[in-house]
Amino acid sequence: MTTLTEGGNAPLSGTSLRVRVEGPVDVTALVVNPDGKVGGDADMVFFNQPSAPGVRLEGRALAVDLAALRPGADKVVVVASPETEGATFAGTGVRLALDHGGEAVEFSPARLGSETVVVLAEIYQRAGAWKVRAVGQGYDNGLGGLATDFGVSVDEEPPSPSPSPSPAAPATPAVSFTKGEDKLPPAMREKLNLRKQQVALVLTKHGAPGLRCRVVLVLDVSGSTGGLYRKGVFSRAVERVVPVAAQVDDGAEMQAWAMGSRAERLDDVTVGDLPRWLEQYTAQRYSGAGGANNEKAVIEDVARYVEREPLDIPTLVLFFHDGGVTDNRGTEKALRAVEDQPVFWQFIGIGRSNYGILERLDTLDGRRCDNTGFFALDDLDAVGDEDLYDRILREFPRWMRSYYPAGAPALRGLG
Repeated sequence: MTTLTEGGNAPLSGTSLRVRVEGPVDVTALVVNPDGKVGGDADMVFFNQPSAPGVRLEGRALAVDLAALRPGADKVVVVASPETEGATFAGTGVRLALDHGGEAVEFSPARLGSETVVVLAEIYQRAGAWKVRAVGQGYDNGLGGLATDFGVSVDEEPPSPSPSPSPAAPATPAVSFTKGEDKLPPAMREKLNLRKQQVALVLTKHGAPGLRCRVVLVLDVSGSTGGLYRKGVFSRAVERVVPVAAQVDDGAEMQAWAMGSRAERLDDVTVGDLPRWLEQYTAQRYSGAGGANNEKAVIEDVARYVEREPLDIPTLVLFFHDGGVTDNRGTEKALRAVEDQPVFWQFIGIGRSNYGILERLDTLDGRRCDNTGFFALDDLDAVGDEDLYDRILREFPRWMRSYYPAGAPALRGLG
């Protein structure tokens, strides 16, 4: 038995599943597309419509055949609501148990209260493999909130006539609970979720609403960066890119490296441990990797890691650099040597200095596809979140489309 907590996920070993929900609730399933929306009313399975292709409601249980889902569907969302109309989940215990291939996964949300509808779990496909993610988040406005996020049609009383109706605001893409976010200080948690929504908006804008990838962080720790660390520039930069990993990485984490005279692997950046990580690695310049620049060493070390830990999804490297590249030729040679890897290198200038070869990365010729990008973020605090995430994610989906053949599993999240 595997027990999940909010935001946790587990692989599924088969396509024939049985999902049971224990508690005084009604169970609903939503069959959704890579953009997180249902394809139509037929994708909602509930007591008045107990089946859809691949999903059948049996009391408080769902029989799910993932191989029989309608074309285009890559996720089944399991939803619960109190049996008593108008009731909330306050004081109600709910447990989900999922059996797959003779194994079992269980999840009991621990923080329910005023919600009248709750998303218990998502059964989703990533890179050709199926997983289940525990969610445990809900809505205190009933099906109206659910409809907004998943595109479900809900019959409601017509609104009273208004002499000057305001145009409806575009729906904000839904974001999932991130494992560990409940451990963050309230202000940091609020910023995280607002920024995850901005990431989701930017991904939708670039035709990649369901994009999944591994995110790697590289921090320049050469001697010239000392002032930037003392002023908190690197701390603020890292806090602002964590929502990218929270939105696109199933583990909601970033592997991290320091680049000094040599490459040094740091602790992974996880959401729940973010305050401690920032205090340890960005409150002041990390001196363990030496004080010079060695871009080639860290490019090669990250490349070796990707080879040792292969995934069916690509890797996005966010490389913060304060300028003053020591070896232009060696850096270019190292990047050309790894162009066949499923890795996109996004360099981010943060030091108002000479960025050398980094500024010319997009014009390097003789490559099968452009595996690098660069932008200067010298005005970090003046750049809004949507603008920042647009700069980070603008080229990455284009690179994916040029790197992977049509129909590759890694492209499933791209429109």
